[in-house]
Amino acid sequence: MSIKLSLIYKLLLIISIISLGFAYFVEYAMDLGPCPLCIYQRFPYLIFITSTIIAINNPKYQRKADTYILITIICSILLAGYHAAIEHEIFQLSKACKPLVSIADNVSVDDFQKILYSKQIAACDKPALVILNLSMTEWNLLLNLFLFTIFLYKKIKI
Repeated sequence: MSIKLSLIYKLLLIISIISLGFAYFVEYAMDLGPCPLCIYQRFPYLIFITSTIIAINNPKYQRKADTYILITIICSILLAGYHAAIEHEIFQLSKACKPLVSIADNVSVDDFQKILYSKQIAACDKPALVILNLSMTEWNLLLNLFLFTIFLYKKIKI
């Protein structure tokens, strides 16, 4: 495995770990609950971590890992783009954006208060955190576009 290629895998691994770490920090330390789409946007990073570890440790699986990574990046771009479009009211909320906590009709007032105070219910169309005028979803979209560019460049050059 070339040094350039090893560096790209290590960079992707570090970016993925930092991205997941930041998402969990925002959720647990800052107490900003994620919406369902925010949770779905974490899964590609788990695939990135797994694929890069395999590619770094087993160069013979590098081509398969590259394929998984590229497909995952494309899916992640589509998911983040869809989520950003919902935040900007380009698309309407779908069934995938229903809150993770549902409330039955026969819930008492006390139980309802416990639900409200115990878990923050996030909506897909309202960003929980905005940094430099971009939501976390938009940052995720930009990051995945950057990763896509790097991997396309890698495929062409190497």
